Amino acid sequence: MSSWKLWIDDHKLVCALLALILLAALLCGYFFYGRPALLRSKYKLAYEAEILASAEEFDLDPYLVCGVIFTESAFRPEARSNVGALGLMQLMPATGLEEAELLEIEGVTEDRLTEPALNIRLGCNYLRKLLDEFGTESVALAAYNAGPGRVRQWLKEYGKKEDGSILYIPYPETNKYVGRVQSAKGVYERLYPDLAQRNGDH
Repeated sequence: MSSWKLWIDDHKLVCALLALILLAALLCGYFFYGRPALLRSKYKLAYEAEILASAEEFDLDPYLVCGVIFTESAFRPEARSNVGALGLMQLMPATGLEEAELLEIEGVTEDRLTEPALNIRLGCNYLRKLLDEFGTESVALAAYNAGPGRVRQWLKEYGKKEDGSILYIPYPETNKYVGRVQSAKGVYERLYPDLAQRNGDH
């Protein structure tokens, strides 16, 4: 038997401790450096200036805007849904054109609704209106996904919980959507903690 094998046999406890220390170091390295890097590759942050500008204009949490954009389009400005929603915040053409008219933005056509800055501004204005009407983030997100008319009906039929959220959402897709946006919002808060500070300085 070689000398190093003899040494290992004589120092099994030390070797076990060293292996545990190495494993702990590898795990720490993954959680502090590897995992955030992997998450950032999935939860990308683009169009930061446009998000911050619209979040400030319409008094929105920029992390909420990021959560909506990630869930709606994964930050792809050319995204188009099978029902015709367009752009980063997946605006239906009628909604986008209506918001442009309310904001008195001239020259907006359906073709322009995929422009990132315009799409974000219109989407943020719409989201602000929903938050003002429904008062609760989760309810506003449900309305963003399913339409405010349906949400008004659900509130009438099922009522609210103590925290102001809808007691029951009959559309599984909408229920999942609200959870996905709020989960993404939390991930963006953890991955980009300085975004809020930049929003304050914007």
